[in-house]
Amino acid sequence: MPCRSVRGRLRSVWSVWITSSAAAAGLALAGCGHPSSALPDDAAPDIAAPDTTPIDAAPDASPFDAPPGMADLQFIFGEMTNSVVVTADDFRADDCEVQEGCVGAAGRRTLVRFDTVSANRGTADVFVGIPPPPGESNDVFEWSPCHMHHHVKNYATYELRNASGVVLTSRKQAFCLEDGEQIEPGIPATGYSCARQGITRGWADVYSRYLPCQWIDVTGLPSGAYTLHIVVNPLRIVPESNYDNNEFTVGVQF
Repeated sequence: MPCRSVRGRLRSVWSVWITSSAAAAGLALAGCGHPSSALPDDAAPDIAAPDTTPIDAAPDASPFDAPPGMADLQFIFGEMTNSVVVTADDFRADDCEVQEGCVGAAGRRTLVRFDTVSANRGTADVFVGIPPPPGESNDVFEWSPCHMHHHVKNYATYELRNASGVVLTSRKQAFCLEDGEQIEPGIPATGYSCARQGITRGWADVYSRYLPCQWIDVTGLPSGAYTLHIVVNPLRIVPESNYDNNEFTVGVQF
C-alpha cells in the first residue's frame, strides 16, 4: 500500500513481535472463574464442562484457523490472478529503477507487472519494526540513497519459470508494510504505517502493479508461456502457524 503516494520497491534477523489480545486476556483472567463479578457466598464452585466435541468434528470454517497468538501470511489469489499485465517502459540511466537493479539496463524494457496482496489471516499481528534514521540500515531495513527511504529486506521473492525451471528472479522492494486493506470485517486496524510497519490480523498489505519495481524485467526473453511464482516470508523469519500457504503461481504469456 503506498505511503503518502510513494513506495519503492529477514538469513538476517527480523525483529518480529507477535501481539495477541487473547494472551493479554488470559493474564487478566488467570484464577478468575467470574471475571466481571465476585462469586456469591453460597455459589457452587466452578466445574469444567466435559468436552463433548467428536474426535472427527469438522474444522472451524473461519479463515482465522491459526493457533492463538500466531500470524499466518497468505496471498489473496482473487485479487492477484487477474492483475498481471505486460508493459513496455522507458528508463534513463539515472532513474532509481536502473540504479537499484529493478531493470537490467536503461532504455526500453519489457516488464511483467502484477499486484501483490499479502494478508495476515492468523490470530496475532506481525510487527516488522520502526525504521532507523535516514541514511542508516539494520537487519530489517535497508536505506535506499536513490529513493531516500527504507526498504524491508526479504519480505517476498518473485520468480519467472518455464518448463526447464527458474528463468528470472526479482525482489520485492518494500517501502513499507502497512494495513492497506481490511479482509475480515469487525477487526480494527492496529494502525501500522511506514513509520511503524506491520500487518494487523485480518488485514492485508497491498502493492499495486504500477508502483516502482513491482515487476519482473523480461526484456530479451523468447515469447511463450511462463509461470510467475511468488513466495512471502521465504526465509521463514516471521513465525507463522502455517508456511505451506505462502506461495502464489499464475500463468504468464508474452
